[in-house]
Amino acid sequence: MDGTSDDSAAPEPGTAALGDTTADDTAADDTPASGPGRRRAFVAVGAVVVLALLGGLLFALTRDSEDPPEATTTTEARTTTTRAEPLPVGTFEIATAKSSVTTLKVSATVPEGWEQAETSVVPAAAPTVPPSSEGAFPPREPLPTVEEPIQGRFAVAGGWEFENPGPYEPPQAFTMLVTERRGAWVKVLLPLRPNHTEGYVATADVDISESTNRLEISLTDNMLRAYDGAELVAETPVVAGSPFTQTPTGRFYITDIVPQTNPGGAYGPFALATNGYSEMMDEFDTGVPVVALHGTNAPDKLGTDVSNGCVRLPNDVVTLLAETFPRGTPVFIWP
Repeated sequence: MDGTSDDSAAPEPGTAALGDTTADDTAADDTPASGPGRRRAFVAVGAVVVLALLGGLLFALTRDSEDPPEATTTTEARTTTTRAEPLPVGTFEIATAKSSVTTLKVSATVPEGWEQAETSVVPAAAPTVPPSSEGAFPPREPLPTVEEPIQGRFAVAGGWEFENPGPYEPPQAFTMLVTERRGAWVKVLLPLRPNHTEGYVATADVDISESTNRLEISLTDNMLRAYDGAELVAETPVVAGSPFTQTPTGRFYITDIVPQTNPGGAYGPFALATNGYSEMMDEFDTGVPVVALHGTNAPDKLGTDVSNGCVRLPNDVVTLLAETFPRGTPVFIWP
């Protein structure tokens, strides 16, 4: 989270993954053989008739065994196509690590059984996810790495591990925004760089809840709009990142709600830490460059682009959000 050197800041994570088979049938010659006498002809004709009947029966039996009716041999194929069950529009799922899980293990690779799941739960199509700004900047070092962990956040072989509760004060359960859920696994957004990194968590390790809250931020007009479903709860101008320390765009979420010891300081009464990181800086004065939504002691700068990448709000609005919007609330930041 960005700030100024003369203001106290919230504790931040610091440096410390059978088609049908057709028989080849030849037609029989049923023409009676000619003979010198009537009786012989009659007998011959009779024999031919008998043979024809026997041949027909044999043909029928053979055909039944080699080319049975389709209805008796066709079985319904089991499909592995996933049937998506979208949540109601404006509803999102939040995964929170259970209190019994002190280290949450997250896989960077698709777990066994994920592709075979017959149903999945996904967020509704709306609202549309903003484009990510990541490709607009030179790539930066991932956060964390195996060699350089962040407080409470570790890169390990095959994925990551997160301490539960997380690194902020007061201690808060590790929280993630769900992007899809199938069977025994949940795909979630994670507080990692590159931004928008996803991983897979065992359903047994988390509690799933729903929320209709979301935040929409436009960097074009420096406005934040807070929604509960379709209801607009708050609307306010904000401070965004400067041209040299731009606020990243895309889909994020609130990881922690951090009260400030100095409500009159640079962060105001609350800082709402997100899972996003600056894509133009590797550290802030207080630690790694976590992007946050926080209050301000300079309300006259609202509507301008002067921050290190964080989004500054009026103190009354950030207090409203801290008290009524839960951790895991999605934050959509538009260019």
